[in-house]
Amino acid sequence: MLREWLGVNRRAFLSKLRLGTVAAVGGTLAGCSTGNGQDNDQDSPPVDRQFRYFFSDESGTLGGVGDHNQPPDDVNEWQIIENTRTEDEWRDLRLNDVAYAEAYMAGETVQPTDGTPGTPAEIVTRTQELYEATDETGPVAFTNALIAAEDEVSSADFPGEIVPNIAEHAISELGYNFPAYSLTSTRAVHPVSADYDGVKPETVRETGVGAPIAPERVGTFGEMRTTLYLLMFKDNDGFQIRYVNRPGFSPWYLRDTLRKPSKSVYREPLSKDYFSMTGTQGRALKQYPEHFVTALDYRKAVKMRQQGLLKDGEFRKALIGTLLSMVDNGGNDESIPAGAVLGCNGNRGYQIESLTHEFGTSIEDFIVNPSSDRAEQFVGLGRAIYLIFETEFGEDYKGDPKFGYNQPLKITGTLAAPELYHRPEQC
Repeated sequence: MLREWLGVNRRAFLSKLRLGTVAAVGGTLAGCSTGNGQDNDQDSPPVDRQFRYFFSDESGTLGGVGDHNQPPDDVNEWQIIENTRTEDEWRDLRLNDVAYAEAYMAGETVQPTDGTPGTPAEIVTRTQELYEATDETGPVAFTNALIAAEDEVSSADFPGEIVPNIAEHAISELGYNFPAYSLTSTRAVHPVSADYDGVKPETVRETGVGAPIAPERVGTFGEMRTTLYLLMFKDNDGFQIRYVNRPGFSPWYLRDTLRKPSKSVYREPLSKDYFSMTGTQGRALKQYPEHFVTALDYRKAVKMRQQGLLKDGEFRKALIGTLLSMVDNGGNDESIPAGAVLGCNGNRGYQIESLTHEFGTSIEDFIVNPSSDRAEQFVGLGRAIYLIFETEFGEDYKGDPKFGYNQPLKITGTLAAPELYHRPEQC
């Protein structure tokens, strides 16, 4: 039943959402059409101009981003993106992520897999057994149980394709109540052996040890290739955020499985030459701050890009990917085909052309100093971006609709008051 939904119903769902969207608000870029971008006689969005998106939040589920981006009276009709989804309908986009996990485990997705042992139902059952056998309760204990259950049942090479796509379904199935719980995929730079093809030479450093404790020389690709999880929840101490890694996954470079962002390896300052960690045999090894950064650590990522340690565009695309995953982690409703190239010049990910410094720092401030209000803004922004990409369709090689087709996006303002713009298409 779940695989039928994944393969068939999403196409019908997407077809209903083909809308003429977006708009032109003052300003053009060099090489693009001239004019002030405001043309009330035009009946479709000009792809060669910069224009701002506005939202008609009919259901009131976009929060502050809807309030801040209400359409003015003189705006073109096609500048306005309508939101009619209720909270239950938005939640369904996460609950049905289990369909992707089931398809992945059966070897039926576009991801490179022959499938894994077990099913999501078996993981849910094992999660309950592990969780209820511990003395601890709450969202952290549940998340640890879920990660351990997946490892026992499927031992997937890429557990990020399974764990966050089962989490909220499992909570619902088991009748648990964890306020504001969310487990979402995000991306990070991690160190790898310097012997790997593609490692940036300027990132290679010595660990001071050797196999089997750790590689003698390590570096990075300068890309956010590694998946980790962003855990959010509310407890008696307020709103909480944790970075989560799979237990036993390359233990030579991780302090532990689950940690507050402010105390994680990802926020080790670049001013520090190295820091020491205890390896698998109790020996100290050197680790390097430039080998760790996530899609949510804006200030450090900017410095790494300026120093040539992180490729341009990696942070922007990974951050927007995280925001979209908050809405639909499994991508069931996006219809992204195998081998699709999104954006100009063969970009990996969406064509996110620009994030302002003010906006990037406001995202990082939320991660290190979370609150319920900021969390609602974070989720609301993800929903707004999802709606933008949802209305921009192209076709894949089969003629099926493709989510987020060739959509250049610019974000200004702050998390509390963001503004979203279409950038002129350059290819």
